[in-house]
Parts: sequence; structure tokens; C-alpha cells
Amino acid sequence: MRHPKIIIAGLGVALAAAVATGSAVSTSPAAAASSAPGTAATVRVADALVGTAAAASTAGTLDPTFGKNGIVLTNQGFPVAAVLQSNGDIVVAVGSGSPGSGLARFLPNGATDTTFGNGGFAALPNLGIPSVHPGLAVQSDGKLVWAGEATASNGTSSTFAVVRFNANGTLDQGFGAGGVATTTFPVFNASVQGAQTVLIQPDGKILVGGENITGNPSGTSRAPEDFGALARFNVDGRIDTSFGTGGQVQVGNSDFTALGLDASGDIFTLPSHLEFSPAGQPDATLTPAPITTASPSTSGDVTFLPSGGFVEAGTVGSRRSGDIDIQVTRFNPDGSTVSTSTATGIDYAGQNGALAASDVPDAVVIQANGQAVIGGTHTESGQFSSTSVFGLARFNADSSLDPAFGTGGVLTTRIQGNDSVSLLVIQPDGKILAIGTSQNAAGVGELALARYLSQ
Repeated sequence: MRHPKIIIAGLGVALAAAVATGSAVSTSPAAAASSAPGTAATVRVADALVGTAAAASTAGTLDPTFGKNGIVLTNQGFPVAAVLQSNGDIVVAVGSGSPGSGLARFLPNGATDTTFGNGGFAALPNLGIPSVHPGLAVQSDGKLVWAGEATASNGTSSTFAVVRFNANGTLDQGFGAGGVATTTFPVFNASVQGAQTVLIQPDGKILVGGENITGNPSGTSRAPEDFGALARFNVDGRIDTSFGTGGQVQVGNSDFTALGLDASGDIFTLPSHLEFSPAGQPDATLTPAPITTASPSTSGDVTFLPSGGFVEAGTVGSRRSGDIDIQVTRFNPDGSTVSTSTATGIDYAGQNGALAASDVPDAVVIQANGQAVIGGTHTESGQFSSTSVFGLARFNADSSLDPAFGTGGVLTTRIQGNDSVSLLVIQPDGKILAIGTSQNAAGVGELALARYLSQ
């Protein structure tokens, strides 16, 4: 049985990664329909045909050693988080905790790891009807930590939830209650709350960050409010009462999707750029410092740089005209702006200014050389229908496009015609793994993985 030990890549913070790449290709549709998620994976591969963007074995070419011509399709559902393990195995969390959600593990060549869970899939306990996208991390002993939301069966009474799996995909019965630990933040008359990111501290404690969206209190005029929320658990799943107040910290008008620690254990958060002491006390002013440990940041529109700075991706353009493009900004550790990509925005297909073309960022990761890779969706709309493809772009430290990547710094990949990138992972060898969904001929969304050569 395979027992991976440590996480080393795909973290949005390039603490141990190398240079990565991508390019534009086109793949023919695969015919088989998907079965229900939550079962052992049925893995299919797509026949990739090289498009016009890049020559073979250049930056952005699909990796022929992965799946078939760089593409893998499975029946596992919508991906929400991913980590890369020390032996190269790829773990993808699918679903947010409702029945059918869990972890799928793939070998470095894209094949299902049948030694993991039930034929390659480890099911989460039924956590109700959660609505918060969870986070995923791996401990030094190979155990996998999922952090998200749990609710009652009808979707009410939400709470932060952490689930730990053994390296073989079974629930860790020594953690919390049957593998599940929870903590509930204060609510008014209604609340949606859950973890969106998780960081394993050097001492083994589990730090989770997310949000607590409160309803207005009954009988008051106070408006609903979004709180950024932190909680910390001991190694055995007990809440760490030495942290914050009873293990919890809340900050109004905030949101936490990425976490980082400096060498002293101070905690930094994004997109609300705040600092907390190792004991969870908010700092009145932020003291910039390099990030030594960070939460895996494979999704979302912002991620830390090792310096303590960060990169954020957004959109520019007009929804009315249908022309929406991505824009990337790089920040110093103190939050001041370093550089911003072109004000007119970037189109993954290189069609800047084209009407009825929409490009959105859903994942940001940082390579070891400091370049930022953005992944998302390029959508072209016709009179009666639209089609979407994987979109990637690579940016230099000055936020200009890297001309060595794809075609002038951008690429698209067509898999089955309705495709979307949700997650990015940078491997130790620098290759880029893009994870998302692709709709098959039966109209069912499948889990799709595409891997690109580094240079």
C-alpha cells in the first residue's frame, strides 16, 4: 500500500516548487457518459490533437506522459481543492460535503490509485447540505485534512468542520469524533459559516480560516455582516482553547481564503490582509514578513508570495457588451501595489477586445521563479448557445505576460466543449496541473485533469 508522507507542491506559495508551463491544444469529445459521483472512479482519457499555440515539447504543451496526451477524465464530480503528495500522487477533493463528496487520488501518470479508499475514492461523512467551498492539506505523516462546513440534514445550523483521513483513505477514528471535529462561531438569528482553507502548523496543530455570514439579529435593525473567522485544533481534533477566545477568532467585514505563517508563527490572511499573533490576537498594524508556511492555495483569486507579498486576479470589462477579461495585480508585503497587467485585460485566447468573449480567473499559483499562473474559463457566446474551454495565462514579476508560455503568454484547451478550470497545482518538476470540469455528450459534468510541460 502506498503511504505518501509530505506535501511539497501545488500550494500557491512556491516554497518548494520549480518552473511550470502550459499551452493551447484541442481535444476531441469523449463519448462515454458519467456515473454518479461518490463511487470508485471510472477513468477515461481524451484523444488530444495539437492545436496552433505551441510546438511539441515547448512551454505549455500537454504532457504526453499524463493520461492520454495529457488529459484525464473521470466520473468524480466537481473539484474544490487539491494537493500533491511527496510521491507525486494527486489528491482532489470533490463536492462540499453532501452525499457523494470525498477525495479521489491519482497516480503521477493520471491513473486512479486503487489502493486509496474504495477503489481510489474516499467518501466524506454526510455533512448535510454545505454551501462553502472547502480546503485540503496533508500532514507530514501522510494524513489528509479536509476543512469545510457541516450542516443539519436540511441545510441549517452550519458550523466549521474538519475531517481527517489516514494515508490509505480511511477515516482517522482517533481524530475528533469518528474522524470529524467541529466548532460553531457565534450567530445572530441565522448564519452560514465554514472553513475555506486549512494550514498544518509546524507543531502539527490545524489552523482553519473561512467566513461566518450572519443574519440580522431578530428584533434589531443591525444589517447582516460577513466575519472572517479563524479556528485552531490540536492534533487530536480537540479545539485549541489557547487560541483566540476558546479556540476562535472573528473579524468583521472580512473573509479568509488563504493563510500564511512567518518564522515567528505570526498568522497572515488573504484576501483581507491582516495579521494575528501566534495566539490569535489581532495586530493593530501589519508587520511585513516572509511566509515560511502557507495553506495550499490551488483555487481562489489571491495567493501569497514567499516574500509576504501577494498576487490577486480580477476582471475588467463590461458585462453589458459581453467582453470580460482578466487583470492581475502584484502587491508588496505591506499591501502597496508593485505592478498591474494591462488595463484593457487579458483574454486566454488572445482575442483582447473581442465581444461576446468572457474570461474569468478561478485559480492563482506562484512558480518557484516568482511567475504567476492564472487559470479559469474562456467562454464564447453565440446567439443561442455558448461554449467554454480551459484558459491559462502566465505573468512575469512586472505583471506582463510571459511570451514563452503558450501563445504570447496565454493558452486555451478544449476537452469536450464546456470546460472550466477550478484548481491549479505546480509540481516539483515545474509542470502545471489544471483541474476542473468538462461536460460530456450526455450533459454530465466530469472531473477533468490536464497537465502541461514546464518549458
